[in-house]
Amino acid sequence: MAAEPSSEHVRPEAHAGRRHDVLVVVLAAVAGATDAISFLGLGVFTSVMTANMVLLGLSAGQHNGTRALHAGTALAGFIAATVLTSRLMTDAGQLGPVWPRKVSAALMAEAVVLVAVTVGWEIAAGHPRGAVQLVLLAALAVAMGIQGAAIRALGIPGLSTTYLTGLLSAVLSDLATGRGASGRRRAIAILLGLILGAAGGGLLLVQAPRLAPLLPLALLAAVIAAAAIPARR
Repeated sequence: MAAEPSSEHVRPEAHAGRRHDVLVVVLAAVAGATDAISFLGLGVFTSVMTANMVLLGLSAGQHNGTRALHAGTALAGFIAATVLTSRLMTDAGQLGPVWPRKVSAALMAEAVVLVAVTVGWEIAAGHPRGAVQLVLLAALAVAMGIQGAAIRALGIPGLSTTYLTGLLSAVLSDLATGRGASGRRRAIAILLGLILGAAGGGLLLVQAPRLAPLLPLALLAAVIAAAAIPARR
């Protein structure tokens, strides 16, 4: 019988596939950290748009103009970024070491937005208010819209790093029926990444509020750097 290939001789595609899965989990952590920061510091979510739709409806029923403004701002930023990024990603273009280079370019654009958020957050001394709060909220929603559209452009059914209710439902359904074992591990890892990212973002916001936006930015920078490294041969 032929010997199993050693780790030094695993095909480059296998290395790229494993790295792809790890990076997707880290991107889920980016979304989790961003949502924790936006919810605790700005009042609404910036990737969970279904929750913001509920808040928008709730604010109308309660005549709460402030909540409506915040939820509407997040929705507008997310929708605009998702539509524009999706249009630009219709042709994935040249393949990079892990995924199409256009995906990495979109994540770089997201990083630029997060850098701007970090600067604005620092100017506000970690406690943005008024118009600054709305600008930062819109920017974070734009960042999440870019990320969501970029990952959707990979064309992998059910894969997401920003809207994960469907992924959770799929995992629970697969566990109950015994189906879908092949993708279950990655799905669970993505959900755990979201939770850990939210925990980290929330902890930073409490302990060192001025540093909070650095967590999603650092995680995203790590993803971009890792995606640019050629696969081992």
